[in-house]
Amino acid sequence: MYDIISLEGDYLKLSEITKETLYDVDIQKIEFESTSVIEIVSSDSELGLLKRSGNKNLKICLPLCLSIGSLDGMKCLKRTELEKYINLNENKLFENGFDFKYEYNKLIKYANIATKIRIWSSHLDCDDYCLLLYLCYLLNDKNISVIYSEELDWKATTLGSVSEKELKILEQKEHILKPVEKDNFSNEWEKLIKDNTELRFMVNGKVISKDINYFDNDIVKKMEKLGRVNIHTLVAELMGNPIIPSVKYSDWIYIYLINRLINNELIEKSVENNITYVEVTR
Repeated sequence: MYDIISLEGDYLKLSEITKETLYDVDIQKIEFESTSVIEIVSSDSELGLLKRSGNKNLKICLPLCLSIGSLDGMKCLKRTELEKYINLNENKLFENGFDFKYEYNKLIKYANIATKIRIWSSHLDCDDYCLLLYLCYLLNDKNISVIYSEELDWKATTLGSVSEKELKILEQKEHILKPVEKDNFSNEWEKLIKDNTELRFMVNGKVISKDINYFDNDIVKKMEKLGRVNIHTLVAELMGNPIIPSVKYSDWIYIYLINRLINNELIEKSVENNITYVEVTR
């Protein structure tokens, strides 16, 4: 388990952290509401939904993008290797300045005094599901519950696709995790760390780990049919007609994969009138 908080090179064991120690950490002090419940989501859109709903619990957003990239940085609280792939024109995954270490410290600080940690997840979205695994690994001794978005409707792949009215219904489908369930999720996370491939996706509710080039040939073949194409048109085509029908990637993941092909000179990028186009170079 990741039992450290990184503070400019110094490390504290989780078991040694007290409420007083945590208040010395330079993070924003947020007043807990009477419920002392932490809500954890994986995207800004999900965070916005909870805020608009009038939910008064402490909310933490962890867009760790765990379906893509090496997991080596998790121990030092860094996922910055993704930025060079995501930043394509206006598509900026980290445009709001997400700071993993900051959010981690805030989470650990309040997890030690929370009565419950509620994770919004999905068996249909790899980022959401992997975040659940990671948090059960990290906070295994805490009171954790989970709500799966697809239990509302199979089209609700993430919380972000749920309306405020539907949110009230979904909240009633909360599962309090038993110790054995937390252990099982934690073991799944340890397996992902051991495999440490750079591409992960969901098939039948399970995480599949593959090499980062797994979809390369399929993307190139699709581009050969389309010819020189607007990057957004290509992404929409990949999302609308996924290579593996059950794999529902977000647009930014396809941008990640396309950027990788550009960096490896398998496809070529050009800009015309502020519009990015891509085409096969071979």
